[in-house]
Amino acid sequence: MEVSMAIDQGNSRAKVAIFAGEELVELRQYEPLSAAHIEEMAARHAVSRAIYSSVRVGDEAVAAAVARVAGKVVRLSHCTPMPLTIDYATPATLGHDRIAAAVGAVSVYPGCNCLVVDAGTAVTLDVVTADGRFAGGRIAPGVRMRLESLHRYTSRLPLVDAGGDTPFVGYDTATAIRSGVVQGMVGEIESCSRKLRGTLGSDLRVILTGGDAMLLAGLADIAGLVVDENILMKGLNRILQYNDEI
Repeated sequence: MEVSMAIDQGNSRAKVAIFAGEELVELRQYEPLSAAHIEEMAARHAVSRAIYSSVRVGDEAVAAAVARVAGKVVRLSHCTPMPLTIDYATPATLGHDRIAAAVGAVSVYPGCNCLVVDAGTAVTLDVVTADGRFAGGRIAPGVRMRLESLHRYTSRLPLVDAGGDTPFVGYDTATAIRSGVVQGMVGEIESCSRKLRGTLGSDLRVILTGGDAMLLAGLADIAGLVVDENILMKGLNRILQYNDEI
């Protein structure tokens, strides 16, 4: 069985996953990711192929390392063949992380309408239809970006950590900020899923991923909500497999 490496270079950190077929064997996070990290993981697992996705520019040293360690490399773009149709007016501007997570949703939940919520530096809410089409979505500031903005653009509001008591109605300034940001984001997700169920059907799958997935999931009241922190990596692996099949 061929061993694959999937690399997701995000805004803040990178994830590197090793797959044996569809089985996730190892997953590591790096901040920052270096060529040495790629070479070390590839050597331990005898990697034969790789897929590299990045939302950043200037990572040519990492890209070169990927090319050295794998016999076949797919550099993800909107032009990469994939088991998903992109219905987006500007596909060249569509984030590779959003593409990969959408493919992950199609792979794990075939034939289902899905709302994929990736809660990281930014939060994206993307719709994938039951017939395998990326319909579009939303992009908004993530939890920490919102907290930092309140502190930076006001004269008195403190910088509040995302962790801690988060009541629906805050009882002091810190909990009021946390409630406004975290509970506000939860409300956005609940509202979006509710409206989509009205148009796509009650069987809508809501998939929450990203660094703040568990934080938001603990407060959300959404039927059928699932947390899959590796949906994006699964999507990258599926794209790599698909390129082997065609």
